[in-house]
Amino acid sequence: MNPDWKFSQNGNLWKFIFAGKNNIAGETRDVEKKILYFFSLDISSGRHHVKNFLFEDGNYWISTEGANDKILFVSRFQSPELPYPKNIIALDLKTGAKLWENEEYIFHFCTDEKLYGIKNSFGKITFAEMNQEDGSARTLSDEEASLLSGMKAKSDEDLYNEYYDYPKSHSSYPAGNAAEEIFRSETGRDIVEGDIEYILRDNYLMFNYYVESGSPAETGRKVYKNIFCVYNHTSGEKLFEDLLSENSNYSVPDNFFIKDGRLYYLKGRSELLSINLQE
Repeated sequence: MNPDWKFSQNGNLWKFIFAGKNNIAGETRDVEKKILYFFSLDISSGRHHVKNFLFEDGNYWISTEGANDKILFVSRFQSPELPYPKNIIALDLKTGAKLWENEEYIFHFCTDEKLYGIKNSFGKITFAEMNQEDGSARTLSDEEASLLSGMKAKSDEDLYNEYYDYPKSHSSYPAGNAAEEIFRSETGRDIVEGDIEYILRDNYLMFNYYVESGSPAETGRKVYKNIFCVYNHTSGEKLFEDLLSENSNYSVPDNFFIKDGRLYYLKGRSELLSINLQE
């Protein structure tokens, strides 16, 4: 078992989303130089459509909001001091080209076929269905708008609950005796810092843990290495291991999850990797 693709680009991985069924889109940020880079890639192959893409010369005060299989929707910040969204900007997912910008509405949510905007003017909230071709808006009636909350809830539920499997805390949700034995075998006599987080799916036991890696002389503080493993839950055979970070100051919840038969995980602050569990 090995990753079938890896992706990284300039800056630290800041945010990524699934764009339709076949693509991932997102952003990395160089926090020192205040530069934003966009990217999009194909899920199956990992080949990028755009990489290190500088929109408006890397304008840092812009953020990813949503996407479908053709368009990446982003917003501007009201100001560097107020990171609240304004406007809706549509970028071609596969070229980065700006398609349009609507200065009246902000992004509310999107589905594969629809895009909805929202604005608050003098205490009145207005919703609109946005034309994805040119950004024009059709104001929704009160009756139409009343249906949006349910549609958005369904969209969010699909996004976070149905399609994704995220890790659980072993201390809060014990993984069972077989998994417990694997955890003991893997960690040995090392003292685990914090909790073990795991996903148990289709006989794959995927988990990460932190152990002390030594204290750098210049600070005297303890640092930890973050180890990620995949085991066969029944046989106890180790199938895969990777070091996610070498010198973490704290044990924090980590980003690995399953979607549509693929395991995704983050290595360091900049690399996204995929393992096809169906092969």
